[in-house]
Amino acid sequence: MNSPASPALRNDVRRFSLLEPVIAAFVGLILVSNIIAQKFFDVQLFGLTFNADVGTVLLFPLTYIFGDVLTEVFGYAVARRVVWYGFAMNILAAAIFMAAVAMPHSEAFTGNEAFASVLGQMPAMVLASLAGYWFGSFTNDTVLAAMKISMVRWDPTHRWLPLRTIASTIAGELVDTVLFVGVATLFGIFPAEIFVSLVLSQWLIKTLVEVALTPVTVIVIRLMKRHESCDIVGTESWNPFAFTKSGGTNLAA
Repeated sequence: MNSPASPALRNDVRRFSLLEPVIAAFVGLILVSNIIAQKFFDVQLFGLTFNADVGTVLLFPLTYIFGDVLTEVFGYAVARRVVWYGFAMNILAAAIFMAAVAMPHSEAFTGNEAFASVLGQMPAMVLASLAGYWFGSFTNDTVLAAMKISMVRWDPTHRWLPLRTIASTIAGELVDTVLFVGVATLFGIFPAEIFVSLVLSQWLIKTLVEVALTPVTVIVIRLMKRHESCDIVGTESWNPFAFTKSGGTNLAA
């Protein structure tokens, strides 16, 4: 008969980490947003008409919130790997969609044109998304992590955390939006005449959504830091390609 585990042994049992669910949700949102981003609509702001796509409004702001959580809690090195996970899954999705459209279909399948219309543009959409996502994500994560290194010296309790989450969002979303809309327009997914409108509206909407959700972001970050006993600042390398590098100091240790 096995004896009950001792308190010391029970304390050694690894707690369930929220890192894996956050990574899964982050990558999933990236993939879904690429599909629904092909639909865009008009938005009235300050008496002006702007164009925005559905992915921008519904999903994409959430990916940057997840990015802020990953960088602020687990550090730049972990966020760097997650960016590459999403990058790789985007490429895999594009390959699968291309193969699915190219495969022959049964005469009983009457929706092939609609199927190809949506998924047939996915390679170009994914290329646009990859360009914006990669540069935008690393801009966001680098700004956030660098500001944390500087700010923790005079704000060790992170009272001014929203300052770096908002600043990193403004920079990251601008880079992401310009590249995403620019590449998508080059491939004819978006009409060239609405390029400026799309860039301005998407950047503004993404930023405003994230600013509005800042209280939620801050609460989630604080809860995760407490649950994970993790609050990483700094990194061994800022190189986006330094997959094996980690580093940083855990302020919660």
